[in-house]
Amino acid sequence: MAIRPLVFGILFIAIFVAIILSMAWVDRSRPTHQPDSLAPAAPGTTAPVQ
Repeated sequence: MAIRPLVFGILFIAIFVAIILSMAWVDRSRPTHQPDSLAPAAPGTTAPVQ
């Protein structure tokens, strides 16, 4: 009876496919790093105060 190795093989392949699909699911159109809104701006990038 080779049912147990068959079940383990199917589970292994299913987990492997799920990992691949989860990596492909990530939307690559958005930038991975967005600047922190609370971080101080670099000098000269803000509008001058009048």
